[in-house]
Amino acid sequence: MIESCVLGVATDQDRAEFERMCVLHPEVAAAREVFELSLEKIAMQDSVDPPVEFKEKISTVLRPGQTEVNRISESFKRESKMRRLNWLKFAVAACLILLAGSLYWNISLYNKKNQLESSNQKLQNDINNYAAKMAEMENDAKALQNPNIKMAALQGTQHSPQSFATVYWDTTSTDVYLMINNLPRPASDKQYQLWALLDGKPIDLGVIELKQEKMIPMYRMKNAAHVQAFAITLEKKGGSDSPLGDMYVLGKL
Repeated sequence: MIESCVLGVATDQDRAEFERMCVLHPEVAAAREVFELSLEKIAMQDSVDPPVEFKEKISTVLRPGQTEVNRISESFKRESKMRRLNWLKFAVAACLILLAGSLYWNISLYNKKNQLESSNQKLQNDINNYAAKMAEMENDAKALQNPNIKMAALQGTQHSPQSFATVYWDTTSTDVYLMINNLPRPASDKQYQLWALLDGKPIDLGVIELKQEKMIPMYRMKNAAHVQAFAITLEKKGGSDSPLGDMYVLGKL
């Protein structure tokens, strides 16, 4: 506050408060005087003394008033010092403005950098997820090329004629893969469940959590050793021990 008030860059309110503090606290007034003297010292370092011939001309005009010559000389020095001090105040004010602008610019660049890093990280995560999905699909495609794979097309029932799914069953490894071609999205408390049918008896092959993807999702289900047909029913969330809900698709091998 001392520097701002002495240099003339403080607000009127701050200057009034500063003058009050100088009256109430001698140490503040002393600090003010120290700073003013330091400014005066800086100004006097680069002060310009009047030329000798200038003094002589004035002395010739005003002789014998030597006192008047000295007064003019001192006035010239004071004016030179004040000009130097005013220039110093302007320079300090300009530096403060430049500092504020530089600080704002650096903060803006820092925020932009953080935004770019966040966007780049999100993009990198999306790329990694896509690459993992493509690798998974490639592995599934290789598995389906196995000559021991049998396919069952599960057609929609009377309850949901538009529904359709496909099951791939490996007769050797007993692996089961399910492709959801078209199933309506269930309520939040419901979940689809795949069943293998053997001699009319249902065998649980696991529940299905529908994925929101543009590509047709492939699911790895529980293994089944002996199968004659497959079916999907809509059960309570988490599945059932035996099919209790409506059947949406059914298909034989």
